[in-house]
Amino acid sequence: MKKTALLLLISLFAITTFSQKIEDIVVETSYLTYPRIPVKDINWSSLKAEVAHSEISVGDKAILKGSNLCKAKGASLKDAKVIENFYYSIKYTTPSAILVLTDNSGKVLFSKYTSESGESSVLFGKDECYFLEQILTDVWKKQEEGFVNDVATDEYKAVQTTAQNYMDEAVIFRYVPESVEVFSPKTNKDHNYDRLTEIAQQAAKGYELLKDDYQNAEGKALLEKSITEWEKELEATDLNDRKSRINKKVAGTLRANIALAYAYLQEFDKAIIQSRKALTIYTGTTNNRTLKWEALNDRCREQNTYYLMNKDAQVDLTEHKIMVENRGLEEFDSFKTQYKTYAANQQGAEIMAAKDAHDKAVESGEINKYEGMITQTATQGYMLMYMSFQKLGEFPVEVCELTQLNQIYFSNQGINSIPPEIKNLKNLNKLTLSNNNISIIPDEIGELTELKTLNLKGNPLPQSELDKLARLLPNCKVKF
Repeated sequence: MKKTALLLLISLFAITTFSQKIEDIVVETSYLTYPRIPVKDINWSSLKAEVAHSEISVGDKAILKGSNLCKAKGASLKDAKVIENFYYSIKYTTPSAILVLTDNSGKVLFSKYTSESGESSVLFGKDECYFLEQILTDVWKKQEEGFVNDVATDEYKAVQTTAQNYMDEAVIFRYVPESVEVFSPKTNKDHNYDRLTEIAQQAAKGYELLKDDYQNAEGKALLEKSITEWEKELEATDLNDRKSRINKKVAGTLRANIALAYAYLQEFDKAIIQSRKALTIYTGTTNNRTLKWEALNDRCREQNTYYLMNKDAQVDLTEHKIMVENRGLEEFDSFKTQYKTYAANQQGAEIMAAKDAHDKAVESGEINKYEGMITQTATQGYMLMYMSFQKLGEFPVEVCELTQLNQIYFSNQGINSIPPEIKNLKNLNKLTLSNNNISIIPDEIGELTELKTLNLKGNPLPQSELDKLARLLPNCKVKF
């Protein structure tokens, strides 16, 4: 028991010793957001904005007790006394609301849920002197309809106000203020990160210059320089060795730095790719950091759609007021139908834009198309399992660039040979290539010193190749 506890303490000490501390520089800046509709050559007077909403739904009410300063009718204030009173807490469901923007032909240019249905409550009689429960009940019977109508009126006014506020921002170019974080690891006894700190400070200056000035040449140049230098640092990434200078933790934060920088340079397709790379490093993990990266990825996908829609339009920060008309309850079902059609088309556009960006990045070699197939667990490490009806036909050379891989599963893929570049996968401990057509083993496989299991069942390997494997991989269990 004592020995186990001692080993645990040693393990915890080792983790603490080699864990890099990530520091951040917080910068107050702003980014330019684009209109949700194409505004080039638009006729503003031809647009019509309308909102429709669902009905509020009154639910259960509960009797509560309180106390108020009360006096008899006709008595003076000096005769008032604090007495116990009864009142209701009434639950109700707030309305959903859909905003629709159309042109003079009736074409839907934009649609969005500007209010979502939710649970709320309201008090009745809280400030009154209903000292008997029966008095409260009797008054409620008389005033229920009028009270509920007043609550509904207030909610419907709020729905229109929310829709109007959204519309005021949705159709214009505008700057959105935000606090951004630029990350860098802190120098420790094992590694010097002073240069990465300098790069982070350099990027922070860039964000400051881009505040309310998205075209600031110096600010853009500083972010572009920072991206280049971060990419250079990432060449030394080793995701499997937490003691390495650019380990998993550092690599993820640097990728997130690059993604944010590209977003501010309005290269949203590259920002999406980099945020996905950061998330791939942390596949299977959810924490505050990865949630922020997901949020950045979603923002860039949305921004990219509106950027592509308006990239040829002149950036004009002039406000354009389009008054929102409340169409009430009657049109809500119709607006729901219009929203579903618009949202489906919008989602399709976002998916196509993301796919085009991904395909271009794969074609240029900027990203590895197999990187997105990697999964990770605490016990199995980084795994690539190809599962598709479309067989690979060959062992992809691109896979050999994914040096973090610990396990590969390519069973029944019609593979005829193993590329010599397999030697790059220094962290590979399990390789499954069962039921393929492999008959020759490259000598380079002998450089995989961490390989513990090699499954070659169902391959036409001659005895000479099996003997070679035994010589090249003496510490590996070969299944055939």
